[in-house]
Amino acid sequence: MSYFKNNNNSLFFSFIFVLNLALVTSSSLTPKPSLFTPGYLVDIVDALPNGSPPLKLRCQGKNHDLGDRTLNVSEEYSFMFKAQYSGGTLYFCHFYWNGKDKVFDVFNDNISSGCGSLAAFLSQCYWKVQDDGFYFAGRQDAQFEKRYSW
Repeated sequence: MSYFKNNNNSLFFSFIFVLNLALVTSSSLTPKPSLFTPGYLVDIVDALPNGSPPLKLRCQGKNHDLGDRTLNVSEEYSFMFKAQYSGGTLYFCHFYWNGKDKVFDVFNDNISSGCGSLAAFLSQCYWKVQDDGFYFAGRQDAQFEKRYSW
């Protein structure tokens, strides 16, 4: 009789251990392995008219301030990162040009689905800044779609 009682206790504690392990590893506080999480390359190109004032921008993620940048016409700024295993990766930029400014997400979970594949586990998200607004495409050679006005 004591054999079954001890065996049931062992099963019960094993179940509790596995349940706790599952809860801890699914917690957003637990670091996730990133070996197979996709990488992303965000490219921003100044496609403003020739002779335009420089485009200034500052991009940031949750824990990453990428600093201030200044682009002249036809110049490009790129940054690369690994997506969070559990989703929720976010990068936004604040753009300044010719007395105008605009802030928006250049990468989030919704935008990621429109990014184009460059290689296994690497995708590109391409933004083109023009005098009438901001255009997005999955690759530089793809069809651009206007997403935002100044």
